[in-house]
Amino acid sequence: MTTRRRKQLHIGLAAYGTGWDLRAWRLPEANNHGLIDPSVITDIARIAERGKLDYIFAGSSLASDADSLQRIHRWDTSVFAGYAAAVTRNVGFLVSVNSSFEHPFTVARQVATLDNFSRGRVALNVVFGIDRSGHPELNYEGENLPDEQSKYVRAREFTVALNQLLHSWDRDFVLDDKEGGTLVRPGSWHTIDFRGEFFNVRGPLNAPPPVQQQIANVHVGMSPESLDYGADLAHVRFSPYFGLEIGREHYRSHKQRVSDRGRDPEAFKIIPGITPFVGGTLREAREKFREVQAFQVTTQLPAAYSRAFGLNLREINESERVLDVIDTDTIGADSLKQLVSDQAHRTSRLAGQERTADDDARWLRDVVIPTLGEDLTLADLYRFTLSNRYSQGAVVGDAATIATWLETHLEEEALDGIQIFPPYHRGPADAFVDQVVPELQRRGIFRTEYEHDTLAETLGIAADARIPKPASSTQSEHSDEQAEQDAA
Repeated sequence: MTTRRRKQLHIGLAAYGTGWDLRAWRLPEANNHGLIDPSVITDIARIAERGKLDYIFAGSSLASDADSLQRIHRWDTSVFAGYAAAVTRNVGFLVSVNSSFEHPFTVARQVATLDNFSRGRVALNVVFGIDRSGHPELNYEGENLPDEQSKYVRAREFTVALNQLLHSWDRDFVLDDKEGGTLVRPGSWHTIDFRGEFFNVRGPLNAPPPVQQQIANVHVGMSPESLDYGADLAHVRFSPYFGLEIGREHYRSHKQRVSDRGRDPEAFKIIPGITPFVGGTLREAREKFREVQAFQVTTQLPAAYSRAFGLNLREINESERVLDVIDTDTIGADSLKQLVSDQAHRTSRLAGQERTADDDARWLRDVVIPTLGEDLTLADLYRFTLSNRYSQGAVVGDAATIATWLETHLEEEALDGIQIFPPYHRGPADAFVDQVVPELQRRGIFRTEYEHDTLAETLGIAADARIPKPASSTQSEHSDEQAEQDAA
């Protein structure tokens, strides 16, 4: 009798010049040359391929914010992906584009080119935020930019036009009839004649169609409009992490949205982000995590705890254990929000749902205490809560602990995979690949070799008929002779 194969994890790796954490770059062992040296980023791609990971995520930013570590000297993602694809063979590349600022024809040319040069290893992270710090809109003044309400309309137009352009050439367009004098097969290209509020695109694309039948669209966002966009037009949801229990709620909700559209929920992947701190032992991992956390000053801690919990820290030392001072079962709905003065605390609810008193208690119980242990101090909790980067779910432990965390979340259907955000370079990504991945392989929930040629196949997404293709297969009004001349 054959043994049924266990459900498999999908794992992506985020590539940032200094790593993801806003403070870990200060560690003595951190290499921060990735801000100026592209070889550091391609090194990350090689690490991912050594670990048989699904893809590299190259985040993008269009803002000018010299005071924000995550928004200075960010490599252009399409150029980075093309460069790194040349030194790898299997790992995929998740490229970020912003539909509020970029044009579908230009992006379609980049995607088609990248997918052909990488032989089918490209996916897109379509974002449409215009309201982040750094004011990216000031870099595009005079452009037809959307506002907060219309950005969703533009995002849908962008995605539909992009997909139509990518499929505006038949795959057998090269006839190469030397004797007959016909290079391009007549009737093999099609206008899309897209007309919308923000984009008017005739087409066809002047680049060959991509290798992949479907370019995966990875979506992020928490608003109702954003979630609807994902259910209609995306294949993967990059989701924030708020703990196992809330993760299960999110997982069921997102899968149901996709199913309600008549799409296969099993082919729609839920992939939250985590920030791993891997140590040879649990204690070693927690010590490194605390070392990074200690870069966060706690001068506002007394006022913060007074505001959130009514505690007078003139009488209670910040090194006191949280469980000795605070009744975690009676935390108010906004206690942790007040703890950080409403600057960094992220809501854990699904879109359209009110926060409840149990949300913060569950987050503390399911995320914070497992990360730092029951000896969690008041200073630890303050630093952890203030660090908005850890909405990417800091997971701290030795290889077995982190593998068990992943295995549990996979089996409990809180996720289909994870995207790891190494806090700094170099070290955390290597530790995950060299220590955690072999443990996942031993448990039978992660591949030991690449099994597919394209990223779409690796991610397990089928070509989805609901993702818009060209509205018509009618060739333009050019004659066949003129079309051949234009194509040549």
